[in-house]
Amino acid sequence: MESNIIIGEHVLCISFASSAVRSIFSRTFPTVVGCSSNGFEPDIAVHLDAGYGTPFINYNVVKQPNSGTVRYLRSDYLIETDEECRRAAIRFHDELALKHAFMHVYSLYIVRRRWGLLVHSSCVTDNKGAHMFTGRSGAGKSTAAVLSESESRGIIADEATILRIRPGEVTVFHSPFRSELQTAAAQEPMKWRLSSIHLLHQAKQHRRTPIAKSEGLIRLMDKVFFWNPSSGDTRAIMELLRQTVDLVPLYDLYFRKDPSFWELISS
Repeated sequence: MESNIIIGEHVLCISFASSAVRSIFSRTFPTVVGCSSNGFEPDIAVHLDAGYGTPFINYNVVKQPNSGTVRYLRSDYLIETDEECRRAAIRFHDELALKHAFMHVYSLYIVRRRWGLLVHSSCVTDNKGAHMFTGRSGAGKSTAAVLSESESRGIIADEATILRIRPGEVTVFHSPFRSELQTAAAQEPMKWRLSSIHLLHQAKQHRRTPIAKSEGLIRLMDKVFFWNPSSGDTRAIMELLRQTVDLVPLYDLYFRKDPSFWELISS
């Protein structure tokens, strides 16, 4: 059994070892949008199976290159891909493992093609474009997203933002990689220009200060979802981040838990 879905600008053909695995996938990614391949080959083919390993222990991933393939092992998932990341087989322990393994495969694919990045962040759209919120664990990425939602603003990511990076423009897409805010995606692929990036700090008073590009590049490095990168992957991530900070203004955003911090962004 197979389903074609779209993430970002990519068509993925997902095959399932059983109907139970299909059900787990549907629960884990309730907002993915199905699509037709229209006779062309999907960008990525992924086979899913359950029954692997133990519950999550830590984020450590062991990489095992082999002739023409690479295996990535964590306590709760196993990925085997070809060198081009066009085909992958995932075995997983539970829904958390499936989400992280699927993010792992998608991040591999987009970085290897210099297409873009998957960034640990939330992202909100308004009539000026999209605004990304990131920071250390507990800084308030989901909180900022919840406080932002209104008739004129929508949440397109609460855990992982999909960035499309190319000369002259950084755009973002609805992300199915969610923590808790499962807002529905449009049935037709949509994208928004990324207008700002904010590194979050909880504070008693709202304040926003610009960040220099060189500093922003360093502070965004550990926000990219990528496990056990090779030297080539690291160079690709650095170059994609460099393009991003050249095109998108960065700020430190100090905020308290009320939506009035948006006055600093929309002014």
